[in-house]
Amino acid sequence: MRVSAKLIPVLMLTVLLLSAAAYAAGDSGAGDPAAGREKAKGCASCHGLHGKGRIPLAGKSAGYLAEQLRAYRSLMRGDETMNAIAKELNDHDIADLAAYYASQ
Repeated sequence: MRVSAKLIPVLMLTVLLLSAAAYAAGDSGAGDPAAGREKAKGCASCHGLHGKGRIPLAGKSAGYLAEQLRAYRSLMRGDETMNAIAKELNDHDIADLAAYYASQ
């Protein structure tokens, strides 16, 4: 998917605002960290076994993590690998993954 150069600042601002809102909301507690641990096994090659890999996620706010996954799923954030992975996640999966990484 190609995005017009004129839309990039708008998309970046949208992601920034959504991220800020998610961070301000804090952890919702809706996800299950144990279920997230199982779902995160496929994420270990980049994010590490406990979210402490080359692209660390451990300890970040569950709200922030969930919002980022939703942004990848909706293509608001562009990364081929993450877009493909997030496309397969439902809201429950996202909440579980976010809860797991936030708990690390």
